Amino acid sequence: MPIDVDEVQRRRAIAQATLAVAARDGARAVTIRAVAKELGGSTAMVTNYVPTRTALITNAVRAAESRWRTDLEAHLGDLTGADRLRATVEWHLSTDPEDLLLRTLWVEMLSTAHADPNGVDRREPRESREEFLDASTAAGVPDAALAADVLSLLTRGYYVSTMEEPGYWTPERASRVASAVVEALIDG
Repeated sequence: MPIDVDEVQRRRAIAQATLAVAARDGARAVTIRAVAKELGGSTAMVTNYVPTRTALITNAVRAAESRWRTDLEAHLGDLTGADRLRATVEWHLSTDPEDLLLRTLWVEMLSTAHADPNGVDRREPRESREEFLDASTAAGVPDAALAADVLSLLTRGYYVSTMEEPGYWTPERASRVASAVVEALIDG
């Protein structure tokens, strides 16, 4: 008789194991075999739920996204207008160690987009642009749609820059640049 497994719980466990492998050995070390070993089981324990390496990484990124929405709302609290826009951008510029780790996985996921376009998470970037659009509209930014696009490019570029030149792109430098961009957008 087959073992009854909760798919949501298994995917969550696979995501945690993926993060553990990446944190310990680096994003390039994330493989189905390495995650199965981390879980203490066979590769079938993983491939029954995520059939490819890209799906494995995407699963870990998506698991984090659900926490991100809750975290963002807590960060924003009751802020409104321009303060909410500033806080939204600030939140996206996090340098929390888990966020930095997830960015390395995000880059790994994106590096396979040409070979596995269905494995890349395209929902989260759209949701982020919507957050920027909502915050820009509420802040009275003259061209809120343009502001959302600019802020999306700014934060996504920052994600790559924190891996490319981590010593240069300190939180303080990024905050200074982001503040200048936000103020320019608000002033129209």
